[in-house]
Amino acid sequence: MIFANKLDFYLGRSEHEALMVEAEKSLAVEKIVRASLPENLGKYCSIGRLSEGRLNIYADNGSIALKLRQLSRSLLAKLQSRGLEIDSIRISARVKPAVKPLKRPRPVMGEKGRTSFRELADSLEDSPLKSAIESLLEKLDHQQHPLDDIK
Repeated sequence: MIFANKLDFYLGRSEHEALMVEAEKSLAVEKIVRASLPENLGKYCSIGRLSEGRLNIYADNGSIALKLRQLSRSLLAKLQSRGLEIDSIRISARVKPAVKPLKRPRPVMGEKGRTSFRELADSLEDSPLKSAIESLLEKLDHQQHPLDDIK
């Protein structure tokens, strides 16, 4: 049996041939659908599988899906007039994974700001404010400045 499968592969009748035919069919359907959709909608959706007369269209968000649903009857008529055997269109909104926010670098206080805080702390009497400023200055002294590495 294994030999027969290998022989089919070399003779051009592989199992993958049906898959390639299906992929080419899907690409042709996608071209026709994109040509039938308004340009501003076509770039925010993708065409799913056409099976049993139903075409699946996946919209990037709910508002695009809503607009496609409003246009679905005219779209169906356009696609049928182009020779596609479609009885219905199913439109779904895709759920995209949440994007992690970019990590922003910590703001770094320059030497001028540090000097100003030192002068302020020196001018204050002992108080919670003076303690807070001195604590801040200690943390800043231990913090490496990004430009310190550049020579």
